[in-house]
Amino acid sequence: MRRRSVLAAAAGLAGGGWAPQDETPAWEGLTFLSHRKPIRAIHYRPVGEGRRSAIVMMHGSGARIASRGPWHELAMRFAGDGYEVLTPLFTDAWPDDGIRPPPMMEAWRDVGEHAIDWFIGRGVDRRRTAMFGYSLGSYVAVDGALGNSRAAAAIGLAGGVDVYTPRPPRRRIPVLIIRAENDTHVLPRNTATWVDFLREHDIPVRVEVIAGAGHLFRPPEWAEIFTRASAFYGGNIGRISQ
Repeated sequence: MRRRSVLAAAAGLAGGGWAPQDETPAWEGLTFLSHRKPIRAIHYRPVGEGRRSAIVMMHGSGARIASRGPWHELAMRFAGDGYEVLTPLFTDAWPDDGIRPPPMMEAWRDVGEHAIDWFIGRGVDRRRTAMFGYSLGSYVAVDGALGNSRAAAAIGLAGGVDVYTPRPPRRRIPVLIIRAENDTHVLPRNTATWVDFLREHDIPVRVEVIAGAGHLFRPPEWAEIFTRASAFYGGNIGRISQ
């Protein structure tokens, strides 16, 4: 078990009645199973009881989970805001070959589903669980949450239909799509097509834009992403009165 400082941007940004604590959240590496395959992950825990809510974060293409860097820092901010967080390395289920046939995508979505189940098995109410994904992970997170997952909300960051063709949703949960204004990797029009697809299927989705940002976010932009995501989660899965 190890501890790290919560970045100052977490302080004072929490919603839903949660007050950030002075102590530092804890994190540890672990593995859980998805179709009998071990999936490496980092588990972040808030100080004390927190919000009794949980977030599963799905990384982007080519990423690795580590106890440093913006992905770790974002998870620490969520933990500082009172959430349990799990950051699975979903490519442990099926190495990414860049072609991404349907069984590969399904294996990745199942990792997110099983990560949510891992939290539920530890006593977290399914109505207080959510997905978060960046780039490739945005599709894996949102499309999976709208499929067989029991997650109650989802956020897709810097994703669009050029990542993969979305499936007709089986569930209807709140979705937040965050896009970068100047993204040249996942083009804004392809994000808009994804949003239109979700709305055509009656998914309650809203869109927010990180002004001036490209696909690779800078530290102030990650801080803004946290602020927007925290407000979204605090209004549904993270409500203290829930």
